[in-house]
Amino acid sequence: MKSIAFGALRFDRHSIPPELKHVDEWPRVDDSALSESGRDIFNRRIRAMTLFLGENTPLREITRETGLGFNDLYRTFERCVTTHEDGRIFGCRALIPYQHTKSYGRCARVDMSGEGAVSNASGAFGQLLQHYPDIARWLERRIAERSREHAELAEVHRQLWRLHGAFLDQCRKAGIQASEYPFNQKHLGERTLATYARKLANRHFDAAARAAGAGQIAHPWHDDPESIRKPATRPYEAVEFDGHKIDVRLTLRIDDPFGFETLLVLHRIWILLLLDVATRAVIGYALALGREYNKDDVALALQASLMPHTTRVSKIPALKVRTGGGFPSEVLPQTAWACWGTFRFDAAKAHFANATLERLTQVVGCMTDNGPLRQKNERALIERFFDQVASHFAHRLPGTTGSAPGTVERVLNDVGTDTSLMMTLDELEDVIDVVLANYNGEPHAGLGGRTPLEAMQFLLARKDELLRTLPFARRSSLCLLQEARVVTIRGCVSRGERPHINFEHVRYDSRVLSGIAGLIGKQLRIYFNVKDIRHLHAFHMDGSELGVLTAARPWCFTPHALRVRQEIFSLIHQRKLAFREGGDPVAAWFAYKKEQARTHTHDANDLARMLTDRAKNHEGSPSVGIPPSEETAAQEPTRTAEATKAEARASKAPPPLWLTQIFTFR
Repeated sequence: MKSIAFGALRFDRHSIPPELKHVDEWPRVDDSALSESGRDIFNRRIRAMTLFLGENTPLREITRETGLGFNDLYRTFERCVTTHEDGRIFGCRALIPYQHTKSYGRCARVDMSGEGAVSNASGAFGQLLQHYPDIARWLERRIAERSREHAELAEVHRQLWRLHGAFLDQCRKAGIQASEYPFNQKHLGERTLATYARKLANRHFDAAARAAGAGQIAHPWHDDPESIRKPATRPYEAVEFDGHKIDVRLTLRIDDPFGFETLLVLHRIWILLLLDVATRAVIGYALALGREYNKDDVALALQASLMPHTTRVSKIPALKVRTGGGFPSEVLPQTAWACWGTFRFDAAKAHFANATLERLTQVVGCMTDNGPLRQKNERALIERFFDQVASHFAHRLPGTTGSAPGTVERVLNDVGTDTSLMMTLDELEDVIDVVLANYNGEPHAGLGGRTPLEAMQFLLARKDELLRTLPFARRSSLCLLQEARVVTIRGCVSRGERPHINFEHVRYDSRVLSGIAGLIGKQLRIYFNVKDIRHLHAFHMDGSELGVLTAARPWCFTPHALRVRQEIFSLIHQRKLAFREGGDPVAAWFAYKKEQARTHTHDANDLARMLTDRAKNHEGSPSVGIPPSEETAAQEPTRTAEATKAEARASKAPPPLWLTQIFTFR
């Protein structure tokens, strides 16, 4: 019995796979488009394949009824199961008269083309790639690089003549002689190479679209119900998160001790925002000062979205929130400390940081969905929201940079060198808080004319709509801004060196740690606030608490972030920053940055970030990782009990109670 090869498996008529035995499931053909003679041939072939796959009809009877011989039956079936360029088998399409199922393969040698004569080199390029597979693989890589981002510096052969020149070099390296193809042709195979490159580029739509310069590519078709994203119908069921660079130039006002002010131009800043999908309400936000935002800025936005929102005390008299506006956590008390179910974000590096994903999964307890790459339509709500913020807010301010260098908004709102006309950072913080609160109080057409707050209140009024909130134990010690590190306790009893730890080039200890010699050599888990690393919260490896560790002098005086300390030591190593012994290194860094900020906007952003962190600490926000009972004593290590009592008498308030803990070790 005759057998044919199907891939790597040889089979006969009785071992055809079940998924190929039903002709009615093959790709179909509209036979009305064929001529009468072609329709007759097609119908006889269809009948032959139906009887051939039935296994009960003898081949001699099939030949007598349809006119196809034994060999023609196997050959026709092999044509039908050949893979089509669309990924399916040819099926009934292979039964159309004169239908080709594979490209032409040349066997003859290519002669040199004469002047004005036909080259007669059909199939020569395919023959070349078949004989030299290394050249074929090289071409596929080079053509793919024309539409792919490069991780390292490399030349991209976008122009055809550059690709053709490199192709000829590969042919010479492969040993092709001058009398052989493509060197024996007038154009050296350039036109055939262009056709082949176009064919490879158009083989996949994503690569072809990127090669054509498409800024956004529509997502591919999915017919699997499980892969289709279901719409959110409940509040906090899904939220979208992203960062947007505000298109406006800002200034930072610094007042010196003599009352004179200095205006420094800032680099553009970012706004990080969480948007509820079901109600379109802005849950929380945070501002990030810098060229790019990092995982710590993302953590700050997450914390602001979980905690109840506090209305800012605006310094602009006429600035206030409209009636019906506000944030959900302050208007609807049941949404305070509410956790979301799905967190949708894009592929920014700060979003994929391990610390960010751990905060989401462990603290919030939500699923993460970053969606397909370069698909803004998968997060259409927040992308449209940022577009509205830019067009209706940022592009209307003096000093706006517009969405592009040549936009009319940038020309009309240009303030030149007069920095006093620009909005200050404090004013922007006040205005952006009111703008977002007013957005939550504006009617939306997609919500049936309701505002986001009204839609959320309506959906929460249902008895079956219950919110998952953060446990009470986590609310008092919200650790979204913390990182955990394992350190070793240093010290030496013989030299009289007390137990301590080293963190970021600075020594940390406490009264408890420095008095226990048995802890030397053991490890601790420390948690810290990246915005203020003067104090650390230490735990033993078994989870028991050791207490708060304080930085050695002079690093315990001025609040400073982790990034500030790292930059200080970097500048000291580069011999760009120096301070006298016993002086405040943070103050020296501030003076250095203030001088550099006159010509560099990113230095002004560093100053603004530090002042913002210091203002938040001064307002009484709890230090992350420090228990409330120890926070007051830890924030001001140089503060004495007599000074506290004197201030209490001046304010006619009872003095605070100072407790001393006594530890007895046997």
